[in-house]
Amino acid sequence: MTRENLANLLKNNGAEAVIVAASDIIASGNPPSWVYLMRSEALWSTGSMGKALSDLHRAAELDPSEETLQRIKAIEKIIAFRNTDILNP
Repeated sequence: MTRENLANLLKNNGAEAVIVAASDIIASGNPPSWVYLMRSEALWSTGSMGKALSDLHRAAELDPSEETLQRIKAIEKIIAFRNTDILNP
């Protein structure tokens, strides 16, 4: 499955399918950072904020691009605003 395939699935309300497909790619070993980014977007759309943030951190470990780091900061702010107990147990 390609990045474009996963993006199209996500655009067509296929978040669960993206999560499954990305998880399969990750399980196969040595996935590129974009797989974590795509799964993060899908997780976020299903309300799994903590898991989405974890995938963003993993993507940043593999490829610390400015875009990914900014996404992390934005999501941390949203989570801190909505659910302070997720980041501050």
